[in-house]
Amino acid sequence: MAGGRVSAEPDGPRRVVVLGAAGVVGRWYRERLLRATDEVTTADLDGDVDHREDVRAPGPALREAVAAAGAVVLALPEEAAADCLPWLAASAARNAVVVTTCSVQRPVFERAAAEAVPQQILGVNPMFSPVLPSEGRPVVLVAPDADADGDGGTGAGVRAEAELTLLRERLAEGGMVVTELAPDAHDSAMSYLQALPHAAVLGFLGALAGSPLDLGTLMRIAPPPARTLVALASRILAAPPEIYWDIQRANAEGGARRGELAEALARLDATVTGGDAEAFRADLATAARRLGTYAQTGAEECQAVFARLQGPSERPGQPGESHPEKPGERGEK
Repeated sequence: MAGGRVSAEPDGPRRVVVLGAAGVVGRWYRERLLRATDEVTTADLDGDVDHREDVRAPGPALREAVAAAGAVVLALPEEAAADCLPWLAASAARNAVVVTTCSVQRPVFERAAAEAVPQQILGVNPMFSPVLPSEGRPVVLVAPDADADGDGGTGAGVRAEAELTLLRERLAEGGMVVTELAPDAHDSAMSYLQALPHAAVLGFLGALAGSPLDLGTLMRIAPPPARTLVALASRILAAPPEIYWDIQRANAEGGARRGELAEALARLDATVTGGDAEAFRADLATAARRLGTYAQTGAEECQAVFARLQGPSERPGQPGESHPEKPGERGEK
């Protein structure tokens, strides 16, 4: 008991199955949200796992492990996670909890509702690459009926409340900052925080890659804003394309964000082409008011980033030469 509150840690062994356990998110979940007292069964296509198989078409042994589990973690891409729901509905205990780590949550919740999956669904989305230190970083817990303002709510209902509380506690123990959202609110937020900025970086990358100028010369003289964008683009290139495809494709609001980005660029082009400096200043002033105090803190964060970018960008190899990260070290956010 701490601070008058009883811990949600179970008295006895807690059985958990992690599907996609060998991936970067699966490993993060195992390291940060599972304990030595948990009885953990792992499965993935390859890697150091208990069941090496396609988790969308499991064999009898994996089904048996799921039947005995109190929680099943789907550390999988959106489509694969949704494809697991039918067999989980048939194999898992009715009072088990299914936890998805998808960057886009609504499709999994909607699929579960459409197929009348009896198990309760929860979501955990770390808002950073799992290869980075977790302390001080934001994580979203996703539960039906969670408050839209992120302060929690009735959450997942009685069956999953214990699991939700346990996840809160373990995330907090790891120094992470937890926000709770319903699936719709989560995906709306992700459309602005992931789909929109990734689309902007991908657009920049496409324009830069199509430039006829010598890339080596450009990078030698690139100022910090350009180098920062190149770094962001390079991080995308270092990860499996499926990660960023899912973020763009699976989020139902992604198309709206890409449309708004295109409209903003068209408006900027019209303003500059028309020589309307007043409109340009007015648009910036409007944006500054909308950001409020974040405009100042953002400028300070940018200064800190730029301070690390000293001297020309000199890397081993030549432009166009690939330098992929080691397996298992690829970022996701």
